[in-house]
Amino acid sequence: MDKFKTYLTDQKIKHHEFAELIGTTQATVTRYVNGDRRPSVSTALKIEKVTKGKVKVSDWYRDIVSVSSRRAERRAESAA
Repeated sequence: MDKFKTYLTDQKIKHHEFAELIGTTQATVTRYVNGDRRPSVSTALKIEKVTKGKVKVSDWYRDIVSVSSRRAERRAESAA
């Protein structure tokens, strides 16, 4: 994931260092960076917290967030 990779590079944080911050392994962080794996929502929340919002849950889960947003919009329209 480019945004996550850029964050780690810009902050000069090594994969194993970030892994310790979120309670996972260096190999798992490398998989996130390479796009081979997407973190669980709970791990994505940890990433968002550690990066102070620079890498958001929605960066990993755009498909889910956009569906939820459309559903909320439809509910609001029907309630009006």
